[in-house]
Amino acid sequence: MAGNETRHSEETRFAFSSLLDAMPDAIVVIDTVGKIVDLNVQAIGMFGYSRAELLGEQVEVLVPEKVRDGHVGERNSYVQRPRVRAMGAGKKLFARHEEGHEFQVEISLAPFQSPEGLLVVAAIRDVTEHRGVDNQGE
Repeated sequence: MAGNETRHSEETRFAFSSLLDAMPDAIVVIDTVGKIVDLNVQAIGMFGYSRAELLGEQVEVLVPEKVRDGHVGERNSYVQRPRVRAMGAGKKLFARHEEGHEFQVEISLAPFQSPEGLLVVAAIRDVTEHRGVDNQGE
């Protein structure tokens, strides 16, 4: 029976990853301590890292250095009261590309209860071109 459970788990994981890859926005999935546990091809393209480089890393690697410490506190607060919501309502949010440049984003968060525990799904959209802003942040 354990073999069937393992196969079913692998099939479920594959289906979940395929669903993420079908999404139009970049998707980054983190656990409750901020470790990246999954991401889609759009996130790979947006941030410039390979999947292997990001899996297991702290999500703060994608956050501009000047706000990383504050982000850890915000992330911890979200985990205490997870709900579907836009991140940074009323604020300009920026993400950090692997090459170091920053770009403006909109981020929506949603909790997801997995067999391994709570995960946070972040849908990320690059809005630099839409807003006509420069790529350097503020």
